[in-house]
Amino acid sequence: MEIDPGGNCLRRFLIPAVDFRATDYVGLIDWQPCNVTPPTVLRQISSHELLKTIQDDVPMDGRDLIKFPSHTQEDERIVKLVTEASRKRVGPQNRDEFIRATLESRKKSYNRVQNRLQKLRFRNFVCFKGLINFLFAL
Repeated sequence: MEIDPGGNCLRRFLIPAVDFRATDYVGLIDWQPCNVTPPTVLRQISSHELLKTIQDDVPMDGRDLIKFPSHTQEDERIVKLVTEASRKRVGPQNRDEFIRATLESRKKSYNRVQNRLQKLRFRNFVCFKGLINFLFAL
């Protein structure tokens, strides 16, 4: 641990080695040689300041903490769809039907695109195979 001129302890943030052959989340990191460090969002807060905040039971509302996304793009799409449904349909049953119909339509559209890509790949393969046969026949 390092101490700055103000007497506060500074924690060093080190990224541990990752075991990609692990079968669960806990096994990703070998915790024995690891010096466990606090979360990244607390890196800029000194130990003294953090302890004082905990002891005084003061909320950290005034702190500028790093904002991390806690959801995926799929979550964003669903939120957008539910918002759209609430604008276009009245009543929970109507909104539910709208959402289900939209999701089903998207699924069918996705499947159509996948089928077209598959056909194109097959055609390209057949053309390539014909070209190879032609070249070997020469």
